[in-house]
Amino acid sequence: MNDDIHLQKYLKKNTLYKPKPHKVLDICNKFKFIINIPCFNEFEYIFKTLDSINGQCPNLLSQTLVVITINNSINECHYIKKNNSKTYKKLINKRYLYEFIVLDCFSNQNAFKDKLAGVGLARKVGLDFSLQFIKNLDSIFCLLDADTLIDKTYLKSINLKFKINNFNAAVINFKHQKSSNNIIEKGIRKYEDLLKEIALKIEKTGSPYGYVSMGSTIACNARTYISVGGMNIKKATEDFYFLQSIAKYTKVQKINKILVYPSSRAENRVYLGTGHRMDEYINNNGFKNLNYSDESYFEISKILHIVNLHWNNKTEFLIEELDNTLNIKSMQFLTKKNIKEVLKKFKKNAKTKKQFLLFFNQWFDALTIMKFLKMHN
Repeated sequence: MNDDIHLQKYLKKNTLYKPKPHKVLDICNKFKFIINIPCFNEFEYIFKTLDSINGQCPNLLSQTLVVITINNSINECHYIKKNNSKTYKKLINKRYLYEFIVLDCFSNQNAFKDKLAGVGLARKVGLDFSLQFIKNLDSIFCLLDADTLIDKTYLKSINLKFKINNFNAAVINFKHQKSSNNIIEKGIRKYEDLLKEIALKIEKTGSPYGYVSMGSTIACNARTYISVGGMNIKKATEDFYFLQSIAKYTKVQKINKILVYPSSRAENRVYLGTGHRMDEYINNNGFKNLNYSDESYFEISKILHIVNLHWNNKTEFLIEELDNTLNIKSMQFLTKKNIKEVLKKFKKNAKTKKQFLLFFNQWFDALTIMKFLKMHN
């Protein structure tokens, strides 16, 4: 399909909100890189983030547009509205080596409706807005947070991986910024180790969902973005669902060099976000629902192995193999998920092994895997 037609179809179907930019950017300006930053109550942090972007390769910065979506809900508290207004006023007078646009989604006329307001919508609004300025569908969307710092080779490393290795999407290795609070510093190291350990163990099962879901570490090309229907607009865990959609469409690759440095602050802004987890660690000296048994990962491996090996056998044989190999909890989980009818449907519609396994992994997705792991605890 023609790229322009594909893009126009997406914009017609998916654009939810028309934001107000702080200036008019010539529509003829086209960019290879779009850096997307949602900004909510971030006056103390965002300028450090923007300075770290300013330290990238000048040649790549000349091809970069940074889109900052300052946002809050209509009925947000006065303090946050004031912080956002202060951020906006300072930002629009700044100058950097790259082009940037500030979107007003915070003022009385432009604030988000309470029901939809959140980081998911803020990301989507910025990304959808930027589509008019992409060079083509190979342009790369880089997702950051307003309190995140990046390595000086961030753009260079992403550019090489997408260009030479033909990446469509990737997650980037990260290390949280050092905290001056000893308890938080200890907690953040345990937390990031746990996240990476869980991702590695899922990857070793053979599942395509073995990556860390963190908004500030995601990069994908515009083609992938529009093909999966754009950013999820959940108030929290939008990164998890966005990456899950991408993994169902194309492989989520990994950039192993540490290029992203998220904040380690214990500010409970987003449920299940880093701040929430640090708050949890401070109160409980540990994390809930993040320690899964080795057996649970092994059970996933067995499921994927059996499906891979016996996909072309009769459904009854496949079910019998699963029943004979898995533990009782695993089989009960699959039975509740109506595994027999699911497999019958896949066998009916899949013409090849590749297609069958694609169907199965789209069904046995990241959310299902997390439920499976928690069920074994």
